[in-house]
Amino acid sequence: MAIPRPLVLCVAVVLCILVLGGGHHHKDKIKDAVSKRRGVITTARRSRFKRVVSFGDSLSDAGNGAWLFTNKTWPKDGAYVGHRFTNGPVFTEYVAQTLRVPLISYATGGASISYRVSSRSGEHGMMPVDCIFEQIKKYSEGKTDESDTLFILYAGANDAYFALDEGGTPAEVVDDLKTAVKNLQKIGGQYIIIPTLPPIGENYPYANALPEAAPLMYFFSTELRKQYMEWAKKETKVAIADFYNLFNRLMGTPEKYGFKREYLKVGCIAHNCKDDWREFIWFDDYHPTTYVHSLMAEESLDALDKVLRPSHRVW
Repeated sequence: MAIPRPLVLCVAVVLCILVLGGGHHHKDKIKDAVSKRRGVITTARRSRFKRVVSFGDSLSDAGNGAWLFTNKTWPKDGAYVGHRFTNGPVFTEYVAQTLRVPLISYATGGASISYRVSSRSGEHGMMPVDCIFEQIKKYSEGKTDESDTLFILYAGANDAYFALDEGGTPAEVVDDLKTAVKNLQKIGGQYIIIPTLPPIGENYPYANALPEAAPLMYFFSTELRKQYMEWAKKETKVAIADFYNLFNRLMGTPEKYGFKREYLKVGCIAHNCKDDWREFIWFDDYHPTTYVHSLMAEESLDALDKVLRPSHRVW
């Protein structure tokens, strides 16, 4: 016997309602689970740490580094907000803000990781500053239990830059980095975020002026990332924030992030960083804008989440 057509339509409608309703319910359950997981991770972050301590160079200089070492002469341009090397907060500040803890920053523009190569800053790059080893030494004095501190250690860019004239290899930077981590562990440090370098060289605005330096800088940052990744497999509480991959994504698909492709190799400071600064990746020839710093902070926190809760994927 044939089923009446209206009945078929009625059954179909009921089934659609059930399927779609169930689908929405399923999506809501997934959304709730993701939100709950994020909440757990955020709580884990905030309950775990009482402070963020940063060591590094101009990419993480929060305005109290090179400015003080150069007797308040560098950076002198007012576009460098708060004496940072960008137009707003740097990524370490965003990390501390997210965790709702204070930031203690020793990062100084011009710093190399050790004194294998120069560690200097200033308008003409001739004023000595503390290398990262020295930054760690100063912070460590008298401390024995830093288990509730989140350390951020960014290094290698100036080692690559000064290596053009003074020599130096990625392997030496990694060796020094291992020593720096051991020194932090000696005072009870447990969790350390170590970002890779961006793919410096060909993608930087300064490569337009120094094209001969770009290939070596690119090799240095690429090889350094490779060695970081291999070493980090043995360090369960070291979080590698992959800035190299982040910048490749930003440069490869700039429109996805609201950047203009024609601005990829120019800093917004060349345009006086006016209302369109958000369309630039770069602030000047070497440093990204504060918006990109916020993306770097997200990359850093994602890396930290994987270390804090390795059995959970962060959605």
